Order: sequence, then C-alpha cells, then structure tokens
Amino acid sequence: MLLLWFVLTVQGFGATWGKPKPYVRPILTGGVISVNGDTHALATGGAVAGVTVRDRDDPHWLSHTRTQVTGTYGITSGSLGADVRLGSFIGPDTKLIQYQVGPDLYYNGYGSTTAPDYFLAWSPGLDLRNTVLLKLSKPFKLYGELTPGWVFTPARQSDIVTPFHELRMLAAAVLVTPAVRLTVGVQRTYSVAGVIDSLVLSGAL
Repeated sequence: MLLLWFVLTVQGFGATWGKPKPYVRPILTGGVISVNGDTHALATGGAVAGVTVRDRDDPHWLSHTRTQVTGTYGITSGSLGADVRLGSFIGPDTKLIQYQVGPDLYYNGYGSTTAPDYFLAWSPGLDLRNTVLLKLSKPFKLYGELTPGWVFTPARQSDIVTPFHELRMLAAAVLVTPAVRLTVGVQRTYSVAGVIDSLVLSGAL
C-alpha cells in the first residue's frame, strides 16, 4: 500500500523529478514526560533510512519514503518499548515552507500493566502524518506536526479524540549544521494511556 502511494504520488503529478537521494541516520532522543501529574524521563534510540525525490518545477513537490526502528527505555520507570514504522509522504517544498502528508504504518508498544509511567499494548496501527517546516534561515527552522491515527488492537483503541484512536501534536525548533542536527520541542499525545505531555530533546549526526 505504501509503495503504491509512493509510485502514484511521484508519477501522478506528471512533473520533472530530480535524482532520488537515499539516506541513513541514527536517532537519539531524550524526553521528560508528565503522566497524570507524575514526571518520568525517557530515552529513545534507533535508526531511520529512506529516500527523497524533489520535483524541479514549482511548487517543488517533495516525495519522502522511509522506514524507522526505535527502542525506548523509561529511565525512571524501567519500562521498555519499541516502534517500527514504514511511511510515505508528499507535499510542496518551497524556499520558505515545506508541507508533508501521508500514511505511516507502524507496530509498537510500551510498558506493562504495572508500569509506573504508562502502558500501551503491542499493536499495529496507521497514522495520517501531517508536518510543516518553516525555513527561517539555512540553519534554523520551526517544525510542527499533527498526526491522528487508528490502532488495530481493541485494547489500544480510545475515544479520547474520536473519530481517531490516538493523536500526536508537536512543536519544535530545529538547528541544522554540517556536523549535527538538534531538535528541542514540546509534544502532547492523546491515547488510551490518557494525555501525555513531553519535553523533547533529540540529536543526530
């Protein structure tokens, strides 16, 4: 399904596409979350690999397909989790703004029924990922994300944000240099675990 989405979006616009640019990079993220008034620290590590293709003509459509694998450890809770994703996104990529939308198929879970932070039963699911990148300068950017999703396991399904089962919102500042990529942001997630607010700090070489 995601491969078909990628092929249709690249071919469907009849545009002149540039050369595909593959990439592989590590993921390292630290965060502090608030769950029902309790604060916990998390660390996430993994890798992402993908390919981007950009249209040479206005409004410069950008197609991005990627696979991502991460593991999460609850530093203060001892909880463990993992997330595996395959997504394909497309949208305009102008000089000042980039918008991407597309399906993100995943399998994930976190914690246990006795976890002091939170518990998400293992389940496949599908997100509809929407992201906006404001290019304020070459090294400094602002990033926003609004991602509703549906979870296929009944134990993970919630009516907290009907008609979706989960919803993630993120606002962040991004600094990109030739040596490193740093992201600092705040995130709110609605799920069967409740409302989780997070302070996010991530970096990549």
